[in-house]
Amino acid sequence: MKNSLIFVTALLLAGCTTIPEPINTAEDVPLVSYSAALNNPEQVVGQQARWGGVIADVRNAEDETIIEMVNFSLKSWGRPLVSDDSNGRFLAIIDGFVDPEVYQPGRSLTVLGTVQETRIGKIDEYTYRYPVLKATGYYLWPKEKPKIEAQIDYSPLWFRHNFYAPYPYRPYYIPRPPISNDGGSDKNSGSPSKNRH
Repeated sequence: MKNSLIFVTALLLAGCTTIPEPINTAEDVPLVSYSAALNNPEQVVGQQARWGGVIADVRNAEDETIIEMVNFSLKSWGRPLVSDDSNGRFLAIIDGFVDPEVYQPGRSLTVLGTVQETRIGKIDEYTYRYPVLKATGYYLWPKEKPKIEAQIDYSPLWFRHNFYAPYPYRPYYIPRPPISNDGGSDKNSGSPSKNRH
């Protein structure tokens, strides 16, 4: 039983760290980093690279599709590590038609291909020089499920009921007969009245 659990755990870990086939390469193949293509594009044209990030825009031409990507570093299995700090942008050139209803802005995509000459474009009014990757393979990552954080409340039930209930806590009252201020019993207290002499 113990050996079976170890085997299943190993399979799960292997599945999390395996690079998908469309973007996988041999281990001895050097890959150009995004920063190298951004800073020295002429020196890396024609070399292989694997970049990824989040889709910003999809433009279909007659025989190819241009996907504008917001670049992020990749995890060990090739998935973009999305954060609030982007490395920049690049263009992924894919042969044929890519459906923009599937490859929607915000989806994570990793592209394997060869580095091309940079292209000049605009982001709003800003002129931007895009590194370009001619895709030989690409992988659209499934949407990640939102993480749910569970917290255990170890406080007593009565404490949680009083302080965390969605309605104002109202204590329970036990009715008591009113007490007369003159030291005796009040005639409305439920006790028989006594004549005083």
